[in-house]
Amino acid sequence: MSSATFTVLGDVNVEITVTEVIDPVTGLTNLEFQVTVLNETGSIADLNALYFDLADDSLTSSLSVEGSDVTGSVFKVDGVSKVDNYTNMNGEVLNDLGRFDGGVQFGTAGIGEDDIRSTTFTLSSDSTSLSLSDFSLQDFGIRLTSVGEEDGSRNDSLKLGATAPELGGQDLSPVAFDDHLTVMENETFGTDGFDFLDSGEGSLLANDTAGGGAYTGEVIGLNGELLPGQVIVGSNGGYLYVSAAGDFDFSATNFLGDSDFAYLNDGEVAQTTFAYTIEGGSTALLTVDVLGISGDTDPGPVG
Repeated sequence: MSSATFTVLGDVNVEITVTEVIDPVTGLTNLEFQVTVLNETGSIADLNALYFDLADDSLTSSLSVEGSDVTGSVFKVDGVSKVDNYTNMNGEVLNDLGRFDGGVQFGTAGIGEDDIRSTTFTLSSDSTSLSLSDFSLQDFGIRLTSVGEEDGSRNDSLKLGATAPELGGQDLSPVAFDDHLTVMENETFGTDGFDFLDSGEGSLLANDTAGGGAYTGEVIGLNGELLPGQVIVGSNGGYLYVSAAGDFDFSATNFLGDSDFAYLNDGEVAQTTFAYTIEGGSTALLTVDVLGISGDTDPGPVG
């Protein structure tokens, strides 16, 4: 999942952010558009419509749009100059850029019933996934009305046009990072509640990220297949319980009370690992160092 932001400049600047979002029902990737009027030039405006071209014209007939402020949409290859009469792009922008492949209208004419400064809508195809590359280096048009100073008459209107940059985007996919835990060979479930990592955190998810920020999702898999809420076995012994929230509890002994690490002498260390997976498929390892505290001479695990 990726996101990209660019600004259409004019007497009023408008910022457009496009984000790839997976539809949980269809499994296809949709595009979420956030369009925002910036208060940078001394004037503000009411958003009336956004127009765009597509890199692949064959997508046009498959498109649909949803959004709380959307009041109309039109899709036609090189054939869109208006959605409604008050949102037309006739004039200089259309002469420079030509007709568009799509147009999305917001709200009503003027600010009598609404004054839309920022809006979000989702563009989807009924046949394929969409991506940022579908709009890379493509033309955009914006129709603004009620243009003027915040407390002024706001009697002007604007038609802005620009070509989007290459939309490589920022990767927003969740990323899981490895964790480390140190325990004694006699560690059991419930000895002192859930365990804490060597870093002091009580969740495997504490250091995981998404889009440059903290990951706020859940654990969705353990050791490649099992779901959270089950006890899994480590690569070299030991047992781990992990909740969907990332809380965890380690035991060196099985349910019969036998320790997998009874062979360790004082000061010896054995290492075992567990894998967990987060939303999006990123996987990380919890590495557990088990410290010996007895003089047992058990030869250790075989094989």
